[in-house]
Amino acid sequence: MTSYNEKKKMKSWCNALVAALALSACLCGSAHACRFLENVELRLPFNTTALSREDRRVIANAVSRAKRWPDVQIQAIVIAGAYIGERDLDDLQERRGENVQAYLRKLGIKSKNIYIEPKTLTDVFAHKLSDGTIRVQQIEIELSPICKEGSCEWMCDDPRLWPPGTPIDP
Repeated sequence: MTSYNEKKKMKSWCNALVAALALSACLCGSAHACRFLENVELRLPFNTTALSREDRRVIANAVSRAKRWPDVQIQAIVIAGAYIGERDLDDLQERRGENVQAYLRKLGIKSKNIYIEPKTLTDVFAHKLSDGTIRVQQIEIELSPICKEGSCEWMCDDPRLWPPGTPIDP
C-alpha cells in the first residue's frame, strides 16, 4: 500500500507532466493542414453533351487559377453525370466525360492526370424549381495539385499563393 506522501509525490509528478505537455503543445504550435482546390459545377440542357461558351469560360478560369500553383502538375477529377430523366444515360456520361477531358487537355492538363467518373444522378441530385422545372448539375470538375514529393504541405506557407487563392482548411 502506498503512503500518503508517495501519492502526493505521484500526483505532483503527473501534474508537472501534464503541464509540460500542454506547454510544449503551445510552444510548438498546432498541426495545420491545408488543401488547394478549384471546383467547377456545370448544368447542361437535358440530353446534350456540348459545352457552351460560358461552360468553357468557367472551366478555363478555374484551370488558369490552378496554373498559378508553382512547381506542381494539375490533376482533374471529372464527375460526368446523367440524370435519370435523360435518355441514354451511359452514352451521355461517356460523351460528357470525353468532351470535358478534351477541353482540359486543350487547356494544358495532361491526359494521365484526368480521371473521369461516370455517375447516374437520381432525384436526390435534382433541384426542383417552383415552376416545375428540374435543374441538375451533370458535370463536376475538381482540380488539385500533384506535388513532386507526394505532399503539398509546403504550399500552405508559400507567400506566392496568398491571398488570391485561399486554401481550404479541412
